[in-house]
Amino acid sequence: MPKTLVIDDDPETEARLRSHIERADSRFDGQFTFADSNEEALEYLTSGADFDIALVAIDSAAITGMGLFAQLENRSFRLPRVALSTGADLPCIREAMIAGASDFLLKPVAFDDFISTIDRVTKEVEIRRQNWRERSEYSALRREVDIAADMQRRILPRRFPERPGFDVFAKVKPAKEMGGDFYDVFEIDDNRIGIVIADVAGKGIPAAFYMAVARTLIRSVAMTGVGPAKCLEQVNSLLFAHEFPGMFVSVFYGEVDTSQWHITYANGGHNPPFLGSAETGDMERLEGGEGTILGIQDSLPYEEDEVVLSAGDCLYLYTDGMTEAFDEERVPFTEQRLQECLARNSGVPAESLAASVEQAIKQFVGDAEQNDDMTSLVVRRT
Repeated sequence: MPKTLVIDDDPETEARLRSHIERADSRFDGQFTFADSNEEALEYLTSGADFDIALVAIDSAAITGMGLFAQLENRSFRLPRVALSTGADLPCIREAMIAGASDFLLKPVAFDDFISTIDRVTKEVEIRRQNWRERSEYSALRREVDIAADMQRRILPRRFPERPGFDVFAKVKPAKEMGGDFYDVFEIDDNRIGIVIADVAGKGIPAAFYMAVARTLIRSVAMTGVGPAKCLEQVNSLLFAHEFPGMFVSVFYGEVDTSQWHITYANGGHNPPFLGSAETGDMERLEGGEGTILGIQDSLPYEEDEVVLSAGDCLYLYTDGMTEAFDEERVPFTEQRLQECLARNSGVPAESLAASVEQAIKQFVGDAEQNDDMTSLVVRRT
């Protein structure tokens, strides 16, 4: 039963309530504390004693009523209050309810009213406590998700390797706090730079965890120098061995040799990037290097192809969240619109090209909600 503090200087109130407590058998045994002054009540309230309900006289000259709790407004605990009144002053009861009283009892307190009010407020107390616990747990979970989302953002590189003639930019925009898209740009040796773009099936926290595993494996295997096809083959086997039910990832992995400007690449079920020609201004799909998405079957072969970047050429890598961005009528942005946007902006620096596409998609979708992660990676030979 609730632990109740009764604040009233009327001796009849205490006598009557004690009688009701005895009549109710052992239901309220040891659960009531009485205070007959503001000072005594404040002493109890500030002593750390644990109360569930307070019954407070609101028409006593010696008791401040609901105003008594104004002195405790900075305390962290919440205490439901029941107003005690003779019933002669209805505006006083109304003011008490406005000031935060959960209910009221008229004096002399009848047994049935006493029992029903205590039971009713007890149920309210339990509901409120459950709500407080749920809000507290939700707030704690939100903090953890925010921290995890920040950690996910931080593991993606924001500074890129610097080489003469090498212009690169990448950006991810998750549909939720955390997503499954990722990119990576890293040095393999003095001449080669690895570039990765990938899309994990699904969104949210499960995709984010799988993304972290896949990114780590790809970079670790790539740093051994095995080449794109062998890299994807080994990472696929490792992901399959981890047995993540229903999880898989599409990956485009390339190695840029900045001494010869050859890009050797393998495509594990990902959208083919667009290759932009500085000579013609065309943007064409970069086919080849074909393979299956990673993580669904072991011992799969992956092909490897090569392309040469001439001065001014660029490579635009993206995830399907870009082309499948929907407007308010559920019309997708489409690969064709992406290709046209790239062609219009083909001569600009890597970051500007990525920004132009992002702006075009933003104007297309309008106020429609983002339904998937969107990621792009641009490599240009200046």
